[in-house]
Amino acid sequence: MTIAAGPASAQQTPDQPTTATQPEQGQPGLGEIVVTAQRKSESIQKAAIAIDAVSGSDLMQRGVTNAQDITKQVPAISVTNGGGSNTSIFLRGVGNVTNSSYNDPAVTPSYDGVVLGRAAGAFAAAFYDLARVEVLKGPQGILYGRNATGGAVNIIPARPELGKNGMGFNLSYGNYDAVNVDGYANLALGDKTALRISGTRQYHQGYNRDGSDDLDRSGVRGQLLFEPSSDLSLRLGADWTKVGGVGTGSSYVGSFDSSYNFIPSGFDASEGLNTTAANAWRTQQLAAPGFGFLTAMKRQQSIDFTYWGVNAELNWNTGLGKLTIIPAYRKSSGESYFYGPAFNTAYANETDKQFSLESRLSGSKGAMDYVLGGFFFDEKIKSNSIYNQEFVLPIQSYTHKTTSWALFGQLTGHVTDRLRLVGGARYTHDHKDMNGMINNFITFCGGAPDGVAPELITPPASFAYGCANSGALPRYADTLSTGSTIDWLKSNGWISSSATDQANVQLFDLTTGKGQILKTYNPVVAQGSYSRVTWKAAVEFDVAPRSLLYASAESGYRAGGFQLAEGRPSYKPEFITAYTIGSKNRFFNNRVQLNLEAFLWKYKDQQITYFTYDTSGTVINSNENAGRSTIKGLDVDAMVRPFGGTTLTGKVQYLDAKYNDLHLYTAAPRDNIGCSFTYTGASAGGAPVKDFNCSGKPLLFAPKWTVNLGAEQVVPVGEGLELVGNVNTAWRSDQWGAFEYLDFEHIRAYWTTDLGLTLRKADGGWSLGGFVNNLENKRRVAMPQLSPIGMAVTHYGAPRTYGVRFSATF
Repeated sequence: MTIAAGPASAQQTPDQPTTATQPEQGQPGLGEIVVTAQRKSESIQKAAIAIDAVSGSDLMQRGVTNAQDITKQVPAISVTNGGGSNTSIFLRGVGNVTNSSYNDPAVTPSYDGVVLGRAAGAFAAAFYDLARVEVLKGPQGILYGRNATGGAVNIIPARPELGKNGMGFNLSYGNYDAVNVDGYANLALGDKTALRISGTRQYHQGYNRDGSDDLDRSGVRGQLLFEPSSDLSLRLGADWTKVGGVGTGSSYVGSFDSSYNFIPSGFDASEGLNTTAANAWRTQQLAAPGFGFLTAMKRQQSIDFTYWGVNAELNWNTGLGKLTIIPAYRKSSGESYFYGPAFNTAYANETDKQFSLESRLSGSKGAMDYVLGGFFFDEKIKSNSIYNQEFVLPIQSYTHKTTSWALFGQLTGHVTDRLRLVGGARYTHDHKDMNGMINNFITFCGGAPDGVAPELITPPASFAYGCANSGALPRYADTLSTGSTIDWLKSNGWISSSATDQANVQLFDLTTGKGQILKTYNPVVAQGSYSRVTWKAAVEFDVAPRSLLYASAESGYRAGGFQLAEGRPSYKPEFITAYTIGSKNRFFNNRVQLNLEAFLWKYKDQQITYFTYDTSGTVINSNENAGRSTIKGLDVDAMVRPFGGTTLTGKVQYLDAKYNDLHLYTAAPRDNIGCSFTYTGASAGGAPVKDFNCSGKPLLFAPKWTVNLGAEQVVPVGEGLELVGNVNTAWRSDQWGAFEYLDFEHIRAYWTTDLGLTLRKADGGWSLGGFVNNLENKRRVAMPQLSPIGMAVTHYGAPRTYGVRFSATF
């Protein structure tokens, strides 16, 4: 639990509180934060679940404007982006790294009570004028919907308040020309209606020399609350967000030669992939140019995405209980050019649409509390993409549809005034439909592919035109846009006008006896259904008025699916069972908080993504099932308020997350994996397939030790003013960031420290302060990647940033 940095406002709607409550200035006790993670309003200290919650005002004070920085407050979570618009979330090692939109997230994001199929929509649109962010750790297969094997992240905006007229804003400016502005206005439209409008503009220059790792985001949100009586309320909401700029960037760490020796690049963390020096180094790494390689990256990375949605929430107290209905529609569309992992300008154009409807009935009957409900979700994704991997050029086009529905219920029996038993179950049915194709163009520079007569190839001086880049095949860095590339390929007969009915494999002899380009065509037209009953059993006991002891066992499930991968069109569901024992306590007249959680998770058939091979020997990025893993550990959350103006916080997580059974299958040239192997006897494109046994390796983004420490000191300075100093530091022990388990993918331990000093009115109204984030000025490794052609690249966190912030409310 965290305490908000400034005075908190009350919330009209009883089951959707706005922020943490604060003790009066000078009072010794700790404040409270109220959450709705169990579909009811309760103090986080009374919620018998593993949860962290961060208030909106605390996010503002810490300068958290994006999902990646949630790790400053929640030790269990990691949020990464390796390029493009997709976001990967990990909780205690449960998650998946992917650039493909058809892979469902293992940690379910929700925005304003609406479950989202894609993480990017939640984290791009939501980080301003927030009530709080709730992070639920472990499977949420009962009260939260689909596919929450690892947990749920609930982003909850501040709600309209009846009977109040007010407004406020936050303005900050810092290095890298960073400007963050957000504001809100709450208008009372009579006694029973209120309107809240908020907006934001966020910008900073790129942290890398090629302009990448920048920020360019604008958003607006409106909500209308109508409450004709104490038994009925209706809230309507709409939001819009525009994300632009260069986007996520990386830097070259080095490359591997044919004997898998690592050759450092000599670049620092801020070089980027598209500087003169980076392109010169990159040109030297291959013996021959591929699809447009020598022209370098003439197209700058860019992202241009729009996210918007409309939703409603109806709450009606009936004779049977409170009925809650939440309909929502969301859409995102846009395009992105990106390089990672070391692509020569990958491109994605995508439109996602989703409709959802959730209905719940909650109430009490005698000694029994109940929540009963139903959930419906319908999503359609249309995507076109090109991934120029120098010697392999995949072109993808697909439509992916998901329809999901569920029935759920949870009962809480009050055995005594202090003892409660909880049981719940959820039946989920998912249906998925994939209709798409992938064309792979593969250069053979002087070597014959398997099954091709060697006399058709003239090695090594005469390369295929794709290798020699003499103009017969369009140079990708010159054509730049997916439209012109696909049009050229269609007009010259490389793919059909419909791009869906070519033969499976075609070999093109571009000039007589001068090399070959192999074209493979793989359509995926498939559909299937997945169903599962997930369950929960728990016991809660009030040891004392401020001490809670609980234990639970619950299961989670994530549906399988389909993908564009020749010979690997589908993958199976994954399953998890989690056991938790916890205790939440307040001692010494509410001055000391100590929360403990011990957990054991059993994970089966985890969906992971890594570079492997298809039936033709082409390197592909495939979604596979990993086998079994065990995740166990201890979480300690302490807070002390020894004096009225002093607050000390500490969060420590010990995590032991290992694969009991992990086998990775691949073939040359993509078989550089740091695990022992045996030959399977099979071949891919003429190369023997290796079975790498990585059992015993840690799960990704699962540091054994995570420590978050904080201190806040409030000093009155007279005339109703006070000076507030904050120090927050976090330490992560070493962890792994990719499935090759190579040394450069081993993320070393690091500290990150943030400082803040603020002068403010004691009763609220305004504040003026300065901040320094990442005092150490060390760009930590956020996401390492090994490219299909053997280059090691890494996306890094932010460098030291500093600035001033002014806030006011009226």
